Formats: sequence, C-alpha cells, structure tokens
Amino acid sequence: MARAKPLPIGSNSGYSDWSVRRTLREAENIARWSPWVAHEWMEEALSRLDIHTAPFHDEYNATVHRINQLWKSIAKTHYYSQKEFWAKGKFPLPPKMLDPLYDE
Repeated sequence: MARAKPLPIGSNSGYSDWSVRRTLREAENIARWSPWVAHEWMEEALSRLDIHTAPFHDEYNATVHRINQLWKSIAKTHYYSQKEFWAKGKFPLPPKMLDPLYDE
C-alpha cells in the first residue's frame, strides 16, 4: 500500500487565533511601544469575554491596571515624549488610558 510523503516540519502550520489570555499578555507587552495597538488588542479581548469565561474578567481588569500604571510610569522618565509615544501615524493624539470593567 502506498504511503503519503510526510510534510516537512513547519509547513503544516497556519493561522491560529490567540486565546483571550494570550491576547491580554501580548497587549501588555506591546503597550510599551504602541499604545494604540494595545488599545485595539484589549478591545478584541474584551469583545471575546462572556459569562462562560468569567475568570478572564479579573485577568482583564488586572491587565488594564498594569498597562495604565506602565503608561503613568513611562510619562515620568526623562526620555518620554508625549507627542511621539501617543502618535497614531504622523498625528499626535492625547493620551487615553484603558477603562477597567469594574472598579475594585
């Protein structure tokens, strides 16, 4: 009986959707360089939360607090430029902090 040739390693990988937890981690990571991408990814994570993923609500809130704290601490450094950091493309925008789901 003929056997199919095995696929080379790495060639069978395709697009995979990030989990909510990974989206939160990556948003926290990218927040250091691109606040607007972090906003987009946090909105994506928020849109995927539902009642069945209730533990992620706490993780979402904790991530929001850590990102907001990071942005506040970056603003205190000597190399911080608000126009550069909060620019979207070539247009500087005012800073916008993330909103938590609920206050603790």
